Amino acid sequence: MKIDLETINEVLAMYKINGQVTNIHYFIHYYDETNAEVKIICKVKFADRNPLVVKFVREKEHPTHIIESQSVFSDYLRKHGILTPKRYVSKGRYCQNYKLNHLKVAVTVEDYLGEEIKAIDLTLAYKLGQLLGKIHRISEEGNCLIGSPTIFNLVGYNEVSGYDAFCKLGDSGAIDTVMYRKINELYTKKLETVKLAWNRLPRFATQGDISINNLSYIEGDIGIYDYNIAGDETLVGDMVLEGLLTACEMDLADGLTDNDRKELFIYFYKGYITERPLSDDEKGVLSDIYSLSSALWFTKIKHNDSSLENLVECEAFDKVERLLEEIYAVLHKDHHELFEFNSIQGGS
Repeated sequence: MKIDLETINEVLAMYKINGQVTNIHYFIHYYDETNAEVKIICKVKFADRNPLVVKFVREKEHPTHIIESQSVFSDYLRKHGILTPKRYVSKGRYCQNYKLNHLKVAVTVEDYLGEEIKAIDLTLAYKLGQLLGKIHRISEEGNCLIGSPTIFNLVGYNEVSGYDAFCKLGDSGAIDTVMYRKINELYTKKLETVKLAWNRLPRFATQGDISINNLSYIEGDIGIYDYNIAGDETLVGDMVLEGLLTACEMDLADGLTDNDRKELFIYFYKGYITERPLSDDEKGVLSDIYSLSSALWFTKIKHNDSSLENLVECEAFDKVERLLEEIYAVLHKDHHELFEFNSIQGGS
Protein backbone atom coordinates (compact mmCIF):
# COMPACT_ATOMS: atom_id res chain seq x y z
CA MET A 1 0.00 0.00 0.00
CA LYS A 2 1.67 3.18 -1.20
CA ILE A 3 1.28 6.64 0.29
CA ASP A 4 1.74 9.01 -2.62
CA LEU A 5 2.06 12.79 -2.84
CA GLU A 6 -1.63 13.19 -3.67
CA THR A 7 -2.63 11.33 -0.50
CA ILE A 8 -0.32 13.43 1.67
CA ASN A 9 -1.61 16.66 0.15
CA GLU A 10 -5.21 15.58 0.73
CA VAL A 11 -4.49 14.91 4.38
CA LEU A 12 -2.61 18.20 4.80
CA ALA A 13 -5.54 20.03 3.22
CA MET A 14 -7.87 18.42 5.80
CA TYR A 15 -5.75 20.03 8.50
CA LYS A 16 -5.39 23.31 6.57
CA ILE A 17 -1.62 22.88 6.35
CA ASN A 18 0.17 24.53 3.45
CA GLY A 19 3.62 23.69 2.16
CA GLN A 20 5.58 22.26 -0.72
CA VAL A 21 6.30 18.60 -0.01
CA THR A 22 9.79 17.51 -1.06
CA ASN A 23 10.13 14.03 0.44
CA ILE A 24 8.15 11.28 2.17
CA HIS A 25 10.16 8.99 4.45
CA TYR A 26 8.58 5.90 6.06
CA PHE A 27 9.26 5.10 9.72
CA ILE A 28 6.74 2.24 9.70
CA HIS A 29 4.98 0.74 6.69
CA TYR A 30 2.70 -2.13 7.73
CA TYR A 31 -0.25 -3.43 5.76
CA ASP A 32 -1.96 -6.74 6.50
CA GLU A 33 -4.41 -7.31 3.67
CA THR A 34 -5.85 -10.47 5.26
CA ASN A 35 -6.87 -8.72 8.48
CA ALA A 36 -7.39 -5.30 6.87
CA GLU A 37 -4.91 -3.69 9.24
CA VAL A 38 -2.76 -0.66 8.46
CA LYS A 39 -0.03 1.17 10.33
CA ILE A 40 1.88 3.65 8.21
CA ILE A 41 3.92 6.39 9.82
CA CYS A 42 5.85 8.76 7.60
CA LYS A 43 7.95 11.88 7.92
CA VAL A 44 6.94 14.54 5.43
CA LYS A 45 9.61 17.07 4.48
CA PHE A 46 8.86 20.47 2.99
CA ALA A 47 10.75 23.11 1.05
CA ASP A 48 9.23 25.91 3.10
CA ARG A 49 8.40 24.64 6.60
CA ASN A 50 9.54 22.19 9.27
CA PRO A 51 8.82 18.45 8.81
CA LEU A 52 5.62 16.79 9.96
CA VAL A 53 4.72 13.23 10.92
CA VAL A 54 1.58 11.81 9.31
CA LYS A 55 0.10 8.59 10.67
CA PHE A 56 -2.43 6.25 9.07
CA VAL A 57 -3.75 3.60 11.47
CA ARG A 58 -6.35 0.86 11.26
CA GLU A 59 -5.91 -1.60 14.13
CA LYS A 60 -8.44 -3.20 16.47
CA GLU A 61 -6.40 -2.29 19.54
CA HIS A 62 -6.21 1.37 18.43
CA PRO A 63 -9.74 2.58 17.67
CA THR A 64 -10.27 6.15 16.54
CA HIS A 65 -11.75 7.35 19.84
CA ILE A 66 -8.72 6.13 21.79
CA ILE A 67 -6.29 7.76 19.32
CA GLU A 68 -8.25 10.99 19.82
CA SER A 69 -8.00 10.68 23.62
CA GLN A 70 -4.27 9.96 23.38
CA SER A 71 -3.86 13.03 21.17
CA VAL A 72 -5.81 15.20 23.61
CA PHE A 73 -3.56 14.01 26.43
CA SER A 74 -0.40 14.61 24.39
CA ASP A 75 -1.37 18.18 23.56
CA TYR A 76 -2.43 18.80 27.18
CA LEU A 77 1.07 17.84 28.27
CA ARG A 78 2.57 20.11 25.61
CA LYS A 79 0.50 23.04 26.82
CA HIS A 80 1.72 22.36 30.37
CA GLY A 81 5.42 22.41 29.59
CA ILE A 82 6.31 18.95 28.30
CA LEU A 83 8.42 19.04 25.13
CA THR A 84 6.23 16.94 22.85
CA PRO A 85 5.01 17.36 19.26
CA LYS A 86 2.20 19.76 18.49
CA ARG A 87 -0.86 17.92 17.20
CA TYR A 88 -2.87 19.51 14.40
CA VAL A 89 -6.65 19.84 14.44
CA SER A 90 -9.19 19.22 11.68
CA LYS A 91 -12.85 20.11 12.28
CA GLY A 92 -12.28 20.28 16.02
CA ARG A 93 -10.56 16.91 16.31
CA TYR A 94 -6.98 15.67 16.26
CA CYS A 95 -7.91 12.32 14.70
CA GLN A 96 -9.92 12.11 11.50
CA ASN A 97 -11.22 9.25 9.36
CA TYR A 98 -9.71 8.96 5.91
CA LYS A 99 -10.34 6.59 3.00
CA LEU A 100 -7.01 5.00 2.08
CA ASN A 101 -7.55 2.89 -1.01
CA HIS A 102 -10.62 0.88 0.03
CA LEU A 103 -10.08 1.07 3.81
CA LYS A 104 -11.22 3.60 6.39
CA VAL A 105 -8.22 4.55 8.51
CA ALA A 106 -7.56 6.98 11.35
CA VAL A 107 -5.20 9.80 10.41
CA THR A 108 -3.27 12.27 12.59
CA VAL A 109 -0.70 14.97 11.87
CA GLU A 110 1.94 16.25 14.28
CA ASP A 111 5.25 18.09 14.29
CA TYR A 112 8.44 16.09 13.79
CA LEU A 113 10.41 16.38 17.02
CA GLY A 114 13.83 15.08 15.95
CA GLU A 115 16.04 12.01 15.81
CA GLU A 116 15.71 9.41 18.55
CA ILE A 117 18.27 9.09 21.34
CA LYS A 118 20.62 6.17 20.76
CA ALA A 119 22.02 5.27 24.20
CA ILE A 120 21.54 5.94 27.89
CA ASP A 121 23.89 7.04 30.68
CA LEU A 122 23.35 7.96 34.34
CA THR A 123 22.63 11.62 33.64
CA LEU A 124 20.05 10.76 31.01
CA ALA A 125 18.41 8.17 33.29
CA TYR A 126 18.01 10.88 35.93
CA LYS A 127 16.47 13.26 33.38
CA LEU A 128 14.12 10.57 32.11
CA GLY A 129 12.93 9.98 35.66
CA GLN A 130 12.32 13.72 35.99
CA LEU A 131 10.39 13.71 32.71
CA LEU A 132 8.13 10.86 33.79
CA GLY A 133 7.62 12.44 37.21
CA LYS A 134 6.56 15.68 35.56
CA ILE A 135 4.21 13.85 33.16
CA HIS A 136 2.63 11.98 36.07
CA ARG A 137 2.29 15.14 38.16
CA ILE A 138 0.66 17.11 35.33
CA SER A 139 -1.68 14.20 34.59
CA GLU A 140 -2.65 13.77 38.23
CA GLU A 141 -3.21 17.49 38.79
CA GLY A 142 -5.30 17.69 35.62
CA ASN A 143 -7.25 14.50 36.39
CA CYS A 144 -6.26 13.21 32.95
CA LEU A 145 -7.74 9.91 31.76
CA ILE A 146 -7.62 8.26 28.33
CA GLY A 147 -10.07 5.39 28.80
CA SER A 148 -7.81 2.43 28.05
CA PRO A 149 -4.95 0.69 29.92
CA THR A 150 -1.29 0.63 28.99
CA ILE A 151 0.63 -2.56 28.23
CA PHE A 152 2.67 -2.30 31.45
CA ASN A 153 0.22 -3.13 34.24
CA LEU A 154 1.80 -4.92 37.18
CA VAL A 155 -1.48 -6.56 38.25
CA GLY A 156 -2.91 -7.02 34.75
CA TYR A 157 -1.61 -7.32 31.21
CA ASN A 158 2.12 -6.68 31.44
CA GLU A 159 4.43 -7.10 28.45
CA VAL A 160 7.57 -6.83 30.60
CA SER A 161 6.61 -9.67 32.92
CA GLY A 162 8.20 -13.08 32.50
CA TYR A 163 5.88 -14.71 35.03
CA ASP A 164 3.78 -16.69 32.54
CA ALA A 165 6.89 -17.99 30.75
CA PHE A 166 8.40 -18.91 34.14
CA CYS A 167 5.27 -20.84 35.09
CA LYS A 168 5.33 -22.66 31.76
CA LEU A 169 8.86 -23.86 32.51
CA GLY A 170 7.93 -24.83 36.04
CA ASP A 171 4.71 -26.63 35.15
CA SER A 172 6.50 -28.62 32.44
CA GLY A 173 9.08 -29.88 34.94
CA ALA A 174 11.95 -28.17 33.10
CA ILE A 175 13.27 -26.51 36.28
CA ASP A 176 13.72 -27.68 39.85
CA THR A 177 10.28 -28.31 41.31
CA VAL A 178 11.10 -27.18 44.84
CA MET A 179 12.60 -23.88 43.74
CA TYR A 180 9.76 -23.32 41.29
CA ARG A 181 7.17 -23.74 44.02
CA LYS A 182 9.08 -21.49 46.45
CA ILE A 183 9.39 -18.72 43.88
CA ASN A 184 5.81 -19.05 42.69
CA GLU A 185 4.38 -19.04 46.23
CA LEU A 186 6.42 -15.98 47.21
CA TYR A 187 5.54 -14.16 44.00
CA THR A 188 1.83 -14.88 44.48
CA LYS A 189 1.93 -13.76 48.12
CA LYS A 190 3.64 -10.45 47.32
CA LEU A 191 1.36 -9.80 44.37
CA GLU A 192 -1.72 -10.31 46.55
CA THR A 193 -0.28 -7.83 49.08
CA VAL A 194 0.16 -5.23 46.36
CA LYS A 195 -3.34 -5.89 45.00
CA LEU A 196 -4.85 -5.08 48.41
CA ALA A 197 -3.46 -1.55 48.14
CA TRP A 198 -3.82 -1.12 44.37
CA ASN A 199 -7.21 0.63 44.29
CA ARG A 200 -6.01 3.24 46.81
CA LEU A 201 -3.12 4.31 44.59
CA PRO A 202 -3.29 7.23 42.12
CA ARG A 203 -4.12 6.11 38.58
CA PHE A 204 -4.07 8.55 35.68
CA ALA A 205 -3.06 8.88 32.04
CA THR A 206 0.57 8.32 31.11
CA GLN A 207 2.59 8.12 27.89
CA GLY A 208 3.13 4.39 28.36
CA ASP A 209 6.56 3.83 26.81
CA ILE A 210 9.43 5.97 28.14
CA SER A 211 12.14 4.38 26.01
CA ILE A 212 14.99 6.16 24.27
CA ASN A 213 13.60 5.39 20.81
CA ASN A 214 10.65 7.64 21.73
CA LEU A 215 12.85 10.52 22.89
CA SER A 216 14.84 13.34 21.30
CA TYR A 217 17.34 15.90 22.55
CA ILE A 218 16.25 19.41 21.61
CA GLU A 219 18.72 22.14 22.64
CA GLY A 220 19.55 20.35 25.87
CA ASP A 221 15.96 19.36 26.72
CA ILE A 222 14.41 15.92 26.32
CA GLY A 223 11.41 15.73 24.05
CA ILE A 224 9.01 12.80 23.99
CA TYR A 225 6.75 11.44 21.25
CA ASP A 226 4.78 8.32 20.27
CA TYR A 227 1.63 8.02 22.37
CA ASN A 228 0.23 4.99 20.57
CA ILE A 229 0.12 2.92 23.77
CA ALA A 230 -0.63 5.81 26.13
CA GLY A 231 -3.31 4.90 28.63
CA ASP A 232 -4.41 5.03 32.24
CA GLU A 233 -2.12 3.36 34.73
CA THR A 234 -1.35 3.21 38.44
CA LEU A 235 1.43 5.77 38.61
CA VAL A 236 3.83 4.08 41.02
CA GLY A 237 3.62 0.83 39.05
CA ASP A 238 4.21 2.69 35.80
CA MET A 239 7.21 4.45 37.33
CA VAL A 240 8.89 1.20 38.42
CA LEU A 241 8.24 -0.60 35.13
CA GLU A 242 9.34 2.37 33.01
CA GLY A 243 12.44 2.73 35.19
CA LEU A 244 13.32 -0.93 34.75
CA LEU A 245 12.63 -0.70 31.02
CA THR A 246 15.05 2.22 30.84
CA ALA A 247 17.68 0.52 32.98
CA CYS A 248 17.45 -3.03 31.65
CA GLU A 249 16.63 -2.72 27.96
CA MET A 250 18.15 0.48 26.59
CA ASP A 251 21.50 0.56 24.78
CA LEU A 252 24.30 1.76 27.05
CA ALA A 253 26.48 4.79 26.44
CA ASP A 254 30.24 4.32 26.18
CA GLY A 255 31.82 3.62 29.55
CA LEU A 256 28.85 1.75 31.02
CA THR A 257 28.41 -2.01 31.35
CA ASP A 258 25.57 -4.30 32.36
CA ASN A 259 26.84 -3.99 35.93
CA ASP A 260 25.62 -0.36 35.88
CA ARG A 261 22.01 -1.17 35.05
CA LYS A 262 20.81 -1.22 38.65
CA GLU A 263 22.42 2.19 39.16
CA LEU A 264 20.58 3.46 36.09
CA PHE A 265 17.30 2.51 37.77
CA ILE A 266 18.34 4.30 40.96
CA TYR A 267 19.10 7.49 39.04
CA PHE A 268 15.79 7.21 37.18
CA TYR A 269 13.90 6.94 40.46
CA LYS A 270 15.88 9.77 42.04
CA GLY A 271 14.97 12.03 39.13
CA TYR A 272 11.32 11.00 39.31
CA ILE A 273 10.79 11.96 42.95
CA THR A 274 12.25 15.43 42.40
CA GLU A 275 9.16 16.11 40.26
CA ARG A 276 6.60 13.90 42.00
CA PRO A 277 7.29 12.63 45.54
CA LEU A 278 5.46 9.43 46.38
CA SER A 279 2.56 9.26 48.81
CA ASP A 280 2.77 7.08 51.92
CA ASP A 281 0.52 4.48 50.26
CA GLU A 282 2.84 4.37 47.23
CA LYS A 283 5.93 4.08 49.42
CA GLY A 284 4.27 1.20 51.25
CA VAL A 285 4.12 -0.97 48.11
CA LEU A 286 7.25 0.30 46.35
CA SER A 287 9.60 -2.46 47.53
CA ASP A 288 7.15 -5.22 46.62
CA ILE A 289 6.48 -3.72 43.18
CA TYR A 290 10.21 -3.60 42.52
CA SER A 291 10.66 -7.19 43.77
CA LEU A 292 7.90 -8.57 41.58
CA SER A 293 8.98 -6.64 38.50
CA SER A 294 12.72 -7.13 38.76
CA ALA A 295 12.74 -10.79 39.85
CA LEU A 296 10.76 -12.04 36.85
CA TRP A 297 11.67 -9.34 34.35
CA PHE A 298 10.80 -10.70 30.92
CA THR A 299 14.31 -10.79 29.42
CA LYS A 300 15.56 -12.57 32.53
CA ILE A 301 13.14 -15.38 31.73
CA LYS A 302 13.13 -15.38 27.90
CA HIS A 303 14.67 -13.84 24.78
CA ASN A 304 18.24 -13.25 26.03
CA ASP A 305 21.11 -15.73 25.72
CA SER A 306 21.42 -15.74 29.52
CA SER A 307 17.69 -16.07 30.12
CA LEU A 308 16.21 -18.96 32.10
CA GLU A 309 14.45 -20.31 29.03
CA ASN A 310 17.65 -20.39 26.97
CA LEU A 311 19.74 -21.86 29.78
CA VAL A 312 17.22 -24.69 30.16
CA GLU A 313 17.32 -25.32 26.43
CA CYS A 314 21.14 -25.42 26.50
CA GLU A 315 21.04 -27.76 29.52
CA ALA A 316 23.26 -25.36 31.48
CA PHE A 317 21.96 -26.76 34.75
CA ASP A 318 24.43 -25.03 37.09
CA LYS A 319 23.52 -21.65 35.58
CA VAL A 320 19.82 -22.49 35.80
CA GLU A 321 20.23 -23.26 39.50
CA ARG A 322 22.10 -19.99 40.15
CA LEU A 323 19.52 -17.95 38.27
CA LEU A 324 16.65 -19.53 40.20
CA GLU A 325 18.45 -18.70 43.45
CA GLU A 326 18.93 -15.12 42.25
CA ILE A 327 15.25 -14.79 41.35
CA TYR A 328 14.23 -16.06 44.77
CA ALA A 329 16.66 -13.71 46.52
CA VAL A 330 15.31 -10.67 44.65
CA LEU A 331 11.75 -11.66 45.55
CA HIS A 332 12.60 -12.36 49.17
CA LYS A 333 14.63 -9.23 49.83
CA ASP A 334 13.28 -6.02 51.34
CA HIS A 335 14.36 -3.36 48.81
CA HIS A 336 13.54 -0.26 50.85
CA GLU A 337 17.24 0.62 51.12
CA LEU A 338 17.38 0.80 47.31
CA PHE A 339 15.23 3.91 47.47
CA GLU A 340 17.39 5.78 50.00
CA PHE A 341 19.87 8.15 48.43
CA ASN A 342 22.46 9.41 50.85
CA SER A 343 25.22 9.05 48.22
CA ILE A 344 23.55 10.61 45.17
CA GLN A 345 23.59 14.38 44.95
CA GLY A 346 21.86 14.84 41.61
CA GLY A 347 21.79 13.63 38.07
CA SER A 348 25.50 13.62 37.25
